[in-house]
Amino acid sequence: MLKKKFLLAGKAAFLLLGITFLSFLLVYYSPGDPAVIALSKSGMKASEEVVEAKRKEMGLDQPIGVQYARWLGNLLKGDLGESYKSGKPVAVELKKAIFPTLLLTVVSMALTILLSTPLGILCAKYKDGVFDNVMRVITYLFASFPSFFIALMFMYIFSLKLGWFSVIGSVSLRGIVMPALVLSLALASWYIRQVRGIVLKEMEKEYVEGLRSRGISERRILFVHVLKNCLFPLITLFGISFGLMLGGSTLVESIFSWPGVGRLAVASISARDYPVIQAYVVWMAVIFLIINAAVEFICKILDPRVRRGLHS
Repeated sequence: MLKKKFLLAGKAAFLLLGITFLSFLLVYYSPGDPAVIALSKSGMKASEEVVEAKRKEMGLDQPIGVQYARWLGNLLKGDLGESYKSGKPVAVELKKAIFPTLLLTVVSMALTILLSTPLGILCAKYKDGVFDNVMRVITYLFASFPSFFIALMFMYIFSLKLGWFSVIGSVSLRGIVMPALVLSLALASWYIRQVRGIVLKEMEKEYVEGLRSRGISERRILFVHVLKNCLFPLITLFGISFGLMLGGSTLVESIFSWPGVGRLAVASISARDYPVIQAYVVWMAVIFLIINAAVEFICKILDPRVRRGLHS
């Protein structure tokens, strides 16, 4: 058991190392020079000598291997470097953006689960009925619209026309409503169909017929027995989406000016802010490793058979 844990930890560390090096490589060979972008903030065109001096000051004159080794060494010490754009420590910039993204993620995922789970189950229960057909049309409609289109429509209707909410989102109860709704509606439209398919597949199994033959009500079969056995794929699906949202919903955060990780990443990519981009990649990689481990742990708690490897 201990050997297996060490092996998993080694695989996670190797994966994290590979992801950070690949992202470092892509950023290094991407168009644009951070030194030129940093100097352009002054509004004056810098000479070649000034640009070279700035590149040397930022450590960009070193080979990529040296730059990556220096960055990795600082990371292991807990130092994420300083932002080229703001001059502030990257850890401070990232810390400021994590809480708004975490708040938006929790609210959006809660709305998504509350919408998609009961509606998906009801669609499966009334398969090919009026309710199922109406929900299929609605979900296809919302799933076909890009999130930025839904966001702009919400802004036009609820902000400009009705005046219920501010155009710019703020980290408050009123400010989170529109970005959370946009994210949850787009995601729930996909999850309703997924939940419907998972439940329908489970209802075709032999134990369901056995329960019916014993006179157990359809409601109890559906909401107790079937739903319990559907938890594993549903938890996996929700876990993946939770990890993606923690990485920041870049389009929605940018449109609503939500001060989260996604918006910070977009601004950093535009400014070729290498330290912030690398910190964002590390954040995403660590989040997915944690989410995968958490999903596996939850499944083990819900069903001990998973621990014994007997769960199919």
